Amino acid sequence: MADEVFPSDLSGHFWATLEHQPELDRWRFEIIDYQGNVLLSGLACSERQAAAVVNAWDQVIATWPDEEDPSMDWVADSE
Repeated sequence: MADEVFPSDLSGHFWATLEHQPELDRWRFEIIDYQGNVLLSGLACSERQAAAVVNAWDQVIATWPDEEDPSMDWVADSE
């Protein structure tokens, strides 16, 4: 399944990284924008779980009907 493969190049100007943390027996993932800002980071029990989270995030961003990034709603709320 495509959702089981960890993607490094996401939709738009976003990238993802994955690194095994052996001392925790976990996988650390990050989603980064074109300016190097970390938009999402987390730990997963497996590479497959990390791929599922990152792919789900990418699906929300890729299918968002507006031009704006839906992960940035908090900026408008804080003004």
